[in-house]
Amino acid sequence: MAKTYRIGTRGSKMALAQTQRIIDKLSEVAPENEYQAVVIKTTGDKFMGDLKAMGGKGLFCKEIEQALLDGEVEMAMHSMKDVPGDVDLPQGLAIPAMLERDDIRDVAVCRKGEDFIGLKEGAKVGTSAPRRAAALQAAFPYLDIVPIRGAADTRIGKLDIGEVDALIMAKSGLERIGMDARISEVFEPDMLCPAIAQGVIGIQCREDDADVMALLAQINHEDTFTCVTAERIVLKELQGNCHTPIAGFCEVTKGGNLRFIALVSSPDGQEVVRAREKMPYQDAEKLGLAVAKSLIDQGAKDIIKNIQKAS
Repeated sequence: MAKTYRIGTRGSKMALAQTQRIIDKLSEVAPENEYQAVVIKTTGDKFMGDLKAMGGKGLFCKEIEQALLDGEVEMAMHSMKDVPGDVDLPQGLAIPAMLERDDIRDVAVCRKGEDFIGLKEGAKVGTSAPRRAAALQAAFPYLDIVPIRGAADTRIGKLDIGEVDALIMAKSGLERIGMDARISEVFEPDMLCPAIAQGVIGIQCREDDADVMALLAQINHEDTFTCVTAERIVLKELQGNCHTPIAGFCEVTKGGNLRFIALVSSPDGQEVVRAREKMPYQDAEKLGLAVAKSLIDQGAKDIIKNIQKAS
């Protein structure tokens, strides 16, 4: 029997594009159902100041998760990099499915006719991510790295009117909203290591909703789910969040194993600890724990503690 499923989402152009991706996938496996996007304004959308002042944990998720718990929606769309990894999901909720990961790389966006390499000393480069700011300050000390928030198209609008001279953004996000033509330069992961779970769309639901759990199982991308499972264990073990310069990505090698590269950095990028581990595919959780231990043994928790004290 056909059903209608409501999907909670933020209202930005990118969030709606990502929700449409979920609807398209669900429509492929269960075309008899109706799927509706339900826009929910989150604390992170309402507050345009420094998110650290608001606690920083789950500010783009909690209202959507509450709507799930209250039965106002049956599913929720999340950018997995925005889902806190240092705390457990709210009781009764699960993320049983993730779509296939998009490009993990960061990019520079400049005004038309300009490029990142041509930026002069003191040029303002906008980013909302501490890990990007740390890496950029270490690699390009002559640039002025400044915080900038807002939806992707809003930030590009600020760039075009001269508030900043360049932006650092996720390649996958720009592709999802059809603005990838604005990309000036693509940074490989050895230059700008991506955020944990970057490029991944997750779908959340109530654990006791057997119909939805079964439906989402049909669109889950196993390799992505496995890799992000390992990545989020590192966040949990380090007790790091989106305000901590933690970066890393797990991938499936050509031989079918898992390889995980990660780092923790001081805010100025001068102190960096790195880890690189490889394990069999079935050992994702063990791999995440090993990477976390390697980082901790090198002093990662001290770096994080110092950041938290300073803020």
